[in-house]
Amino acid sequence: MDLLRRHLFLMICALAGVGGIVLGVTGLRAMPQVSQEMEKADTLYRNLQSLQNQPVNQRRIDAEKKRIEAVQTDHGRIIEKAKTLYNAQLLVPGVLPYGKPVERLKFRDKYGEVMRDLLNSLTWGTRASAADIDTWRSKIADERAERRSEGKAREAGPTHTPAGFLTEAGIREDPRSRAHLAAAQRIYCYALDFETEKTLEEVPSLDFDPVMAMTDFVDAPLEEDTWRAQLGYWIQKDVVEAIVAVNEEAAKQTRDAGGQPWVGVMPVKEVISIRLSEGLIPPEGDAYVGHPPEGYAAALPPGTPATVFTQTGSVDAFDVVQFTVKLVMDQRDIPLLVERICNNRFHTLLRVAYAAVPPNRKIIGKIYGSEPAVIVVMDFETILLGEVFRRWMPASIREENEVRCRDVDECQDESE
Repeated sequence: MDLLRRHLFLMICALAGVGGIVLGVTGLRAMPQVSQEMEKADTLYRNLQSLQNQPVNQRRIDAEKKRIEAVQTDHGRIIEKAKTLYNAQLLVPGVLPYGKPVERLKFRDKYGEVMRDLLNSLTWGTRASAADIDTWRSKIADERAERRSEGKAREAGPTHTPAGFLTEAGIREDPRSRAHLAAAQRIYCYALDFETEKTLEEVPSLDFDPVMAMTDFVDAPLEEDTWRAQLGYWIQKDVVEAIVAVNEEAAKQTRDAGGQPWVGVMPVKEVISIRLSEGLIPPEGDAYVGHPPEGYAAALPPGTPATVFTQTGSVDAFDVVQFTVKLVMDQRDIPLLVERICNNRFHTLLRVAYAAVPPNRKIIGKIYGSEPAVIVVMDFETILLGEVFRRWMPASIREENEVRCRDVDECQDESE
C-alpha cells in the first residue's frame, strides 16, 4: 500500500500519457477525411461563384443577343420607312407643339387655304340653282320662238320612255332637266362647300374644323385645336387624293375614247361626307352600331375599338384615329378606291355598307349617269406611330392619352 501511495502520481502521469498517445493516433487517422470534406466544400463554393459570373449555356445567350440586336435594327429601318410613307409636314413649320400665338394665327389662315384647295381638287359642283333653271327657261322659250319663225315644228318623238324616264326630246323641252344636266356636265363630282349656308338635309363634304372657321376672332386657336385641325387635314388629304386619282383615270379614258368627262362617267360621283373621330381612339370603349348608308346625312366613325374587327385603340407605341367616308359611286369601283386610300398608307378598312340610289327618271337634281350608283359608307382607322407624330402632339393631349392607357393597363392587371 505504501508502495502504491508513493508511486500513484507517477502511475497517473503514465496513464495520461498513454491516453494522449491514443487520441493523437486517432486524430491523425481522421485528418485525411477532414481534408477531403474541406476540399469538397471549397469546390462547391467555387462552383457557386462561377454560376454567378458565367452562364450555363453561353452560346444560346449570345444567339439571343444577336436576335435582339437584329430586331432593334429592323425596328429602326421600319420607323425610317414609315416616316417616308407618312410624308407628314406641318402647314406652318414650328406651330406644334409649342408654337407662339402668331404662328397659330398663320396656321388658321393656311388651314383655310389648303382645305379650299382640297375641295377644289375634286372638280366639284352642285345641282342647278333656281337662277339656272330660270336661265334655261328663257333659252327654251327663245328656241321655240326661233323654230316658229323658221316654220319648224317641235321635234317629234316621245318625251318619256315606257318605264317613265325622260327622253332626250323630253329633256330638251324641260327647263329643270336642261339646267340640272348642264350643271352635271360641268363637274366630276358633287360636293358641298363648308362655307355655304346649309339646310337640314345638307352637310359639308369635308370635315372643316369649326374653330378654324372663326376668322373674325383676334385670339389665336389653342394648341389642341391646332393639332386636331392639322391631323384632320392630313387624313382628309389622303382620302381626297385617292378620289381624285380614280376619277382622273376615268376622265382620261373618256377623253381617249373621244368623249367629254363629266360626273356621269366618274367612279366617285359625290362626296357626301368625310368625318374624323373627335380625338384619339381610347384603348377600350362601348360598342357602337354603324350608320346605315341611306340618306344624305353625314356618317360618323365608331369612335371605339369595341365594335371594329381590329379591336385597336391607342397604346404606348402608337395612336389610333378613325374616319368615315360616305360617297355616291359606281359600286364596281369600291375595291379600287379602297386600294387607293390604303396603299402605302397606314389606313385600314373596317366596314363597308352600301345601298342603291333610286333611278332619276325625271333627270332633276343630282344626275349620276346611266350606270347604277350606290351610297356607300366606309369606316377606316389609321395608325399614328408615336415616334413620328408625338413630337408634334401638345402635352395636354399626350398626357390625357397616357392616363387612359395606364388606367386600362391597371384594370387589366387587377382582372388578372
